[in-house]
Amino acid sequence: MTTIQLMSTNNSIVLLSRLEKLEKNMEKLLKKILDEINNGNKPKDLPLNKFFSKFCALKALDESHPTAKAYKTGFNQFFRFLEENYLEVRNLNELEPIIISRFVRYLKGKQIFSRKRNRWKKLADRTVNSHIKQLRHAFEVVDKVGTQELRESLVTIKRPHLKKNPYIPTDEELAKIPEMLQILRGSVSEDARSLAFIASTVLQFCGRTNALSELRFDMINGLDEGEKPIVSYIGKHGVEQVKGITNGWYRDFLEERREYVREKCDNTQYFFPRKRNGEINHITDEQLRMKFKEFMNICGLPKLTVHNFCYIYATKLYLQGVPPDAIQDILGVDKRTLKYYVKATQQRKKKALFTHLEKVSALPKEL
Repeated sequence: MTTIQLMSTNNSIVLLSRLEKLEKNMEKLLKKILDEINNGNKPKDLPLNKFFSKFCALKALDESHPTAKAYKTGFNQFFRFLEENYLEVRNLNELEPIIISRFVRYLKGKQIFSRKRNRWKKLADRTVNSHIKQLRHAFEVVDKVGTQELRESLVTIKRPHLKKNPYIPTDEELAKIPEMLQILRGSVSEDARSLAFIASTVLQFCGRTNALSELRFDMINGLDEGEKPIVSYIGKHGVEQVKGITNGWYRDFLEERREYVREKCDNTQYFFPRKRNGEINHITDEQLRMKFKEFMNICGLPKLTVHNFCYIYATKLYLQGVPPDAIQDILGVDKRTLKYYVKATQQRKKKALFTHLEKVSALPKEL
């Protein structure tokens, strides 16, 4: 037999084995459903723990599946809340919308101990949303009778950064940053130079910290060829972000940094290497945020964060006449999210006030 024939036979064997597994899983599920119907038990009449375990099996076809395990973890939080406050609630029929709304408040106020920061902190909105989503999915597989109110009470919490207006600095405040970068880069201290490189990288690429902390030198195209270098990395939602290194000052700094990293860290490719347990990896996104915050405190701009510069970057691109779809690709966001990044500056507001409002006014210009 030829190699192609062997590959085709192997593929067919794999496909057949997968089909057999799927058929067995379907048979098990059908058997469970038939048993439920024959016994006269509806899901809403089942005890809560049995209902949720059956839901996990239906959701992922197998209770040992990672998806099912993730749902179980979320439901355990709900069971803990019921044990603390509502011991009498045993079945799904006994659940009321007021209990669900109190559970959401319980999640918002719950505190967990963070080992990284060595202090207690509240659950992130993303975590609270995942717990709520899991419960809503579970209620969707129950009979619609009596569960519509429960689903409606599980309103998803909006992320806070979409509600708040970010702090946009003036041009005078931004002028302090390049002066401080020059001072730190010319310093003898390695920590000061490293701080300058971290800050200048954030300002050059204006991306998310979890992507910036993993940047590598081999991601850059055109640095050695003498062309304008371009770096590409995976940003939010797995979208590729492409950004050009147009600043000559930063380009020289990048060359210096690469030579320094090669000497100190066994030729690693990471921009920001970190030695831990004898292995060389990259710094965490939290460490990157803390370093950038330290730099901003030195500049006298404690309000500015890494995420603020995403807004500043998008707004400045928009003012320069860059089309919104191009800004969307550069930031790695969708159209719906882009509107939150482009903000009206004070100069734009004044210009609109005196140039455009006069044209649309219905009042006579002279008496």
